[in-house]
Amino acid sequence: MPVRQGNGHSENVSAEERILAAATEEFAANGFHGARTQAIADAAGVNKAMLHYYYRSKDNLYRQVIAAAFKRILTRVSMSWVEQGPITDRVDNVVDSYMDGYEENPALLKIVLREVVDGGSRLKRAIAELRKEFPFESRTPGFLIKEAAREFGLAPADMVHFLVNLIGMCLVSFISPLIIESMIDFDVSDMKSFLKDRRKAIKTMVSASLGTLKTRKKGRSKV
Repeated sequence: MPVRQGNGHSENVSAEERILAAATEEFAANGFHGARTQAIADAAGVNKAMLHYYYRSKDNLYRQVIAAAFKRILTRVSMSWVEQGPITDRVDNVVDSYMDGYEENPALLKIVLREVVDGGSRLKRAIAELRKEFPFESRTPGFLIKEAAREFGLAPADMVHFLVNLIGMCLVSFISPLIIESMIDFDVSDMKSFLKDRRKAIKTMVSASLGTLKTRKKGRSKV
């Protein structure tokens, strides 16, 4: 078991990691403009000088929060794509990778939604910087998409739309309960159970979508 220090933080968690965790919660709660670096430093159990030593600026800290969260998700997703085995199993694992990532870090969803409202410039910069650290060397996201398209028998553009649909279904799973409960008589009080059912539903729909895209491509090739 990790040893607790007097400030309530674990000895085996670095100050850098504590700052990142505290910043994630602060940015999720208050957005970039409303977040206070002093509040982040206090929550992490460090002073502002140490915060600036590790992350230099509020803007850089914000981008690092986004990059760290997406790096964890994209690493899992990439590993799912390159695994050996049936395509259907690998696609199911991709769905699980996205759903696990969002369930483990609900603050990320709040940050992303705030970014969309604000125009997304910082989100785009963070993702662009993350591409330089992609875990599979030359197998960049673009390369993996083209590779998957060839293996799935799809055009690259169809593969991109397939992925957008998959990611969108995962994302909306965490937002939809607010709308569903208001519009229809459907109980979503047990969020864990709802998300478990959502995984099954997404996998079924994604599998059907993949089959439809393959059939459509075969039909076009005969014309």
